[in-house]
Amino acid sequence: MPHPDFAKAVAHITPERIRDLLIALVDIPSPTGQEAAVAHFLVERMAAIGMETDLPQVDPGRPNAVGHLRGAGDGLNLLFTGHMDTSYSGDEAHLSGEGFRPKGVFRDGWIWGLGANNMKSGLACALVAIEAIATSGIKLAGDISFGGVVGEIEKTAIEEFQGIEYSGYGIGTRHLATHGVTADFALLAEPTGMRIASANMGVVWVRITVEGTVAHSAMANRPGIVNSIAAMHELQADIATWAKEYAASNVYMGEHPNVTVAAIRGGDPWRLSRNPHSCSLYLDIRTVPGQTIEGVKRSLRRVLQRFAGRTNTAEPKLHVYVSDPPNLVDEKLPIIEALGAAQGEVTGERPKSIIRRPGADAVHLTAYGIPCVPFGPGGRLHPDTRGASMHAFGEHVLLADCVAAAKIYLAVALDICSRKAA
Repeated sequence: MPHPDFAKAVAHITPERIRDLLIALVDIPSPTGQEAAVAHFLVERMAAIGMETDLPQVDPGRPNAVGHLRGAGDGLNLLFTGHMDTSYSGDEAHLSGEGFRPKGVFRDGWIWGLGANNMKSGLACALVAIEAIATSGIKLAGDISFGGVVGEIEKTAIEEFQGIEYSGYGIGTRHLATHGVTADFALLAEPTGMRIASANMGVVWVRITVEGTVAHSAMANRPGIVNSIAAMHELQADIATWAKEYAASNVYMGEHPNVTVAAIRGGDPWRLSRNPHSCSLYLDIRTVPGQTIEGVKRSLRRVLQRFAGRTNTAEPKLHVYVSDPPNLVDEKLPIIEALGAAQGEVTGERPKSIIRRPGADAVHLTAYGIPCVPFGPGGRLHPDTRGASMHAFGEHVLLADCVAAAKIYLAVALDICSRKAA
């Protein structure tokens, strides 16, 4: 049964309110490293309804947006959270269309624009749900907190790619958890297609380097000259075989992790008169609950050692530079039970839980003792995509999903924060 105050509060959740807030958020450019304007906007909005607010600095001039709607102090506390940075800047020459621009467009029930899907829609829905409670004057036992975070997008600094524009992979959420923004449970408003993600894949990013011979290209046909690109081509065939075996042998909730050759670098295009003396391959390796990062490293090392033995060369160098473990939350926890019940009440059904494939900040909060569940409105594709992914077609979200998500968030907050703490 819904909370006694649900009907009073849900009257404040309207399509227009969510649409206007989401478009306002999309209209504020916020690529990784430049989230401050969104943070200030969110804090001003939260302060307007009486929330205690803060702008804790993760990097100079780069704050998280934090707000608390205080309860009586004897109930369970709930944190709504999500990232403010967008997957792209809006200036990428290879991306075209309104879904890749920081300008919100509403048309035929859909909202288009950079961040509309990932994940300003989730932030807007969570904030509107909190505003509905505050505006209705509902007093709860526990606190409702909101954390808009910087630096979630899957990117990190390496080699010459340095600076805050590469500072992602959970830096803002880890700052939340280590600087007092905690709760009994957290709801991450990431796009999940309106399905509860009780599990989330992890990821390992590795660089594998093969060394070659320093030589003039005119002499590259001499005995003993090793072309590192040619050697990497041979090694890549070994890695492809390993990747197939890796995907087949690991599975969770029906999903298999995959390995992607995401980048390769070797030689100097400005000086082709030199034999390539070094070549590096970069792999994105997804993981599922039950796997460990050390296990993945050992498995990959065996491939490299076999290659070295077969080719009578040094073992290629393995460098790990992202290690984000998988997340798993017990289906019996109150946060998932409340989410499932709320979804059933609002939409009439509670779809089966999923394991989410892209990275998510839920793992960082869970690791710090705050069980965190991803659930959000993004993820549904417009019919015109015709099989294209969101990253190829441009970001968009269905307004009706946002309205349903906001009502579900409202029901969850009323449920969890009405419960007395043990």
